[in-house]
Amino acid sequence: MWNIWRSELAVSFRQRTYFSFVVLWVVVLSFLFLLQSTSPAFSGYTNITGTIMNLLLYIIPLFMLINGSFSIASEMENGQFRLLSTYPLSTVSYVIGKILGQITSQCLMFTLSYGISLLIGLLFSVSFSAKWAIALYFFAISLLFFFLIMGVVIGSFSSTRWQALSISVFIWFFLIMLWPTALISTLNLLPYPMVGAALKTLLYINPAELLRIVFVIKLNGGAVFGQAYDGLTSYYNYDQWISWLGLCYYTLVVMVISILISDKNLTRKRRKSCTF
Repeated sequence: MWNIWRSELAVSFRQRTYFSFVVLWVVVLSFLFLLQSTSPAFSGYTNITGTIMNLLLYIIPLFMLINGSFSIASEMENGQFRLLSTYPLSTVSYVIGKILGQITSQCLMFTLSYGISLLIGLLFSVSFSAKWAIALYFFAISLLFFFLIMGVVIGSFSSTRWQALSISVFIWFFLIMLWPTALISTLNLLPYPMVGAALKTLLYINPAELLRIVFVIKLNGGAVFGQAYDGLTSYYNYDQWISWLGLCYYTLVVMVISILISDKNLTRKRRKSCTF
């Protein structure tokens, strides 16, 4: 597992595109921070906060789905996975090593970019609230985590990079771009008394939407969601650890399910490769 983790880190750091993404994030975040250089300090949920969160929602899931799926699909395509199948390495260890390696490298990249952008903002006299900066950072890292895991699952279903790319773009388009339309269409088919419960249940299917709502509530912007989310707003507004424990439990469940699905798919492919 740790050998796979180190291999993923080494591959990421050797790629020029890795450092291109660092520059991309620095430029994008710096310009967004500088938009409010003449405004009061960032605190709570503001228009610029919504703009930054929406931008992160569009970019991070797509990049992470593609990176996560390519990390496995590329090895399927070039035969490296078949070679690894001859070693005494369990599929679970392979999957966990891939996930840890991708998460470590991508978190380092975003942390570096975010830190440089904050420093650039401070140099131009942009005032940041510590709570605002930390909340936005953890929102991005949480998005990165969930969609990298989903990308690895997609990679376990794929045999080529083209197939992985197609599935990744489809999943991204559905969960990010098409989700509001799909949600409204589904809720219109239900009796009115069931709409509230269905809305909260469907929320946990889409990690991006769940994270967006949680962090907007944590930034005291829960009023924008209306009456349907009053229960969630009061739950996540608590300062106690119980709301964070609920989110951690959700994260753990998603991670375990994703690892089990990836393990099952790759074990099946491993057995097929060993029969040839």
